[in-house]
Amino acid sequence: MRDKWLIGCHTALISFFALLGAAGCGLLPSDPADPPVFGARAEGKVIVVKIPLCSTDDMRRVDVSDFDDTEHETPRTVWWASDPTPAVAATGVVRLWSGEGFRRHAAEPGTSAVPRHLDVGYTDPTGDGRDDVLDLVTIAKAQLKAGEYWTRNGPKTAAQIDAQLHCRGQEAGTRSLPFVTDESTALQIQQLP
Repeated sequence: MRDKWLIGCHTALISFFALLGAAGCGLLPSDPADPPVFGARAEGKVIVVKIPLCSTDDMRRVDVSDFDDTEHETPRTVWWASDPTPAVAATGVVRLWSGEGFRRHAAEPGTSAVPRHLDVGYTDPTGDGRDDVLDLVTIAKAQLKAGEYWTRNGPKTAAQIDAQLHCRGQEAGTRSLPFVTDESTALQIQQLP
């Protein structure tokens, strides 16, 4: 009789913990890591975007699309740029609309063609990459200190944006530049925002 009681208690406990575990899975996100945030700041008519990168990332193209476009299956492309210079590829700092730092880029869009919400993304040679949605009104109103970018999590520096990725073999916010051969160029690149 006692054995049946113990088996019943064990079964009840196992059932209780199984239900608790199942309920907990529904309450917690399945992917504990949030995607890394991009940063941006307004400099006149130009939006400067900081894309989180590790030194091993190979940014080949940046695409900016209309996040507010609900009329099309694929949102309208507002601007793009490809073939970045080594400085842009190393830092992940992109000056939208200007094409500065890219060998090829779209023309600057007219003011009326730029929506409030931009989906900014980059791709590497395999087609993989990251993207984030930026709210231009919030970015334009952000009160930022020198060297800061606005993110959906508040102001962050370039080093803090890169540090979200927990890159292997490099400290947070540092970039190794294997393609730079002279020290003055490396120093200039590392001092970019």
